[in-house]
Amino acid sequence: MYVSSLLSVEDLCSFCMTAWSIWNNINFLFNNGKGKPPELVYSGAMSLLSKFQKSKIAFSSQRASVASRCSPDWLAPPPGRFKLNTVVANRKNGMTIGVGAAIRDDKGLVLAARSNQLPGILNVENGELIALRECLLLAHFYNLKVDYAEVISPSVVSIFNDSIPLVGESKFLMNDIKALFLDVGIIKCSAVSKSGNSLAFKLALSAFSSFREQLWLDNSSPICAYTL
Repeated sequence: MYVSSLLSVEDLCSFCMTAWSIWNNINFLFNNGKGKPPELVYSGAMSLLSKFQKSKIAFSSQRASVASRCSPDWLAPPPGRFKLNTVVANRKNGMTIGVGAAIRDDKGLVLAARSNQLPGILNVENGELIALRECLLLAHFYNLKVDYAEVISPSVVSIFNDSIPLVGESKFLMNDIKALFLDVGIIKCSAVSKSGNSLAFKLALSAFSSFREQLWLDNSSPICAYTL
């Protein structure tokens, strides 16, 4: 403890490796009757230290690379918090949109999810707003207090930060969403990539395979709610 308080990290590493090399040379002398010259003891210690540091750097880089490749597409909220993700899917030349929504806890457990198909031809912005409102209504219906919301469209997030007055359908949707934000407990809404919203996106696409809304609760099987 006294030595470690006097030396830098680099010097302490050199000291420990040199001390180990001296101890190893004493054992070598005891077992073989002859030890190594002091200069070889020191150079051998520095060589081992250099190899160790290089291997440590290489291993750290390898671990970082693996972590990057294996990083989850969805990032968990802080402990004890809930997060909702929403996505809207549009069919080419279609008359309906698919809405996917999922609410998960900090461990990734799906508390509630829905997949439903809604009639209408909407632009991306209004489609994302409707998807967000649908997920907020899901949280409200099951009395879930959700802290974070994630959507794909950055323009939707910017609406909450801009003071530009909205008109038409966007205005009514935004009024509903802001009221639901307060009711559900949303403290932050942010935009993520499609890969970061993959579960909601899959739910939105699956909506086109059925005209019945599907609900999931606590990782259960889908519950068919009603027919459009």
